[in-house]
Amino acid sequence: MKILRFVPAILWMCFIFYLSTQQTTSIHGTVAQRFYILKSFHLIEYGALAILLLFATLKYNRAIIIAYLYALSDEFHQRFTPGRTSKFTDTLIDLLGIALGLVFIKIFLTYFQKYRHKLD
Repeated sequence: MKILRFVPAILWMCFIFYLSTQQTTSIHGTVAQRFYILKSFHLIEYGALAILLLFATLKYNRAIIIAYLYALSDEFHQRFTPGRTSKFTDTLIDLLGIALGLVFIKIFLTYFQKYRHKLD
């Protein structure tokens, strides 16, 4: 059933939503260190989401659109979460994570397909 392919992506979206409800005060370090840590989380979260959505939709464009719409909705949600802020620039970092995730999986799949015959 095709709808079951969306389950991992939906579960990952729930995880992102949960993380968005948490305050970031427990992340220690200098301002620069906190910045790099928090923005790295954005890249990883949305790179993984894009990959999961690609496997669900089998279309790069759909994966990008759905993941970015979710990023926008997540930033909107953070506007109403105590201890969190909502920044449009964070959605651009999310978009970069989406792109990096899809580039990574494209390279991986190309490599795997190229050398798959050697595994058989």
